[in-house]
Amino acid sequence: MSKAELYIHKTFVKEDADLLRVVEALKKDDKFGINVSGVEGRFLQFLVGVLGAKLVVEVGVLYGYSTLWMAKALPADGKIIAIEYSEENFTKARELIAASDVAPKVELIHGDAREVLQKLEVKPDLVFIDADKANYRYYLDWAMKFINIGGVIVGDNTFLFGHMTNDDRGKKVSDAAISSMKYFNETLAASSNFRAIQLPTYEGMTLAQRLDR
Repeated sequence: MSKAELYIHKTFVKEDADLLRVVEALKKDDKFGINVSGVEGRFLQFLVGVLGAKLVVEVGVLYGYSTLWMAKALPADGKIIAIEYSEENFTKARELIAASDVAPKVELIHGDAREVLQKLEVKPDLVFIDADKANYRYYLDWAMKFINIGGVIVGDNTFLFGHMTNDDRGKKVSDAAISSMKYFNETLAASSNFRAIQLPTYEGMTLAQRLDR
């Protein structure tokens, strides 16, 4: 964590008991750091609130850290549909989310997101993508088709561990993942129907707002 992010975390990020339980579970299972940071979680929560979002679709849950951040900003009748492929992660996320104060707002689905999304008949206000990188192009195609006007698509890890910026961080990724991430960033940047930007977080975060149909 950089000095700037550490300062932001200490000043703006207030993790309640629900979030801290997830942090401890991630640390115990040696998965802490794979999740979004507290600053990124707070940012996602901020987006949900600013948008007045009532329906969020999340692709990639891990243990539910980002899920809880977003769910806590939803209104009483709001909902987040969260999709997780790993059975181990799904089981842990289900346990941790069930123990939270926003459990009724979360619909957790176990399965392949490419298959689950094709069966969803929803128009979300926010789509957050933080899953297998080789399939980002497919998640984006779905999100661009169904996101509400004014809604926002967010993709995490969009520097692809330095592979998008020629900054070798020693993490190998597949050619499919590189191709998919290029498609994700460049498609949103070029679309006249979206207002897009990539934030220079350490891992990169791309955001795009739907302007019209």
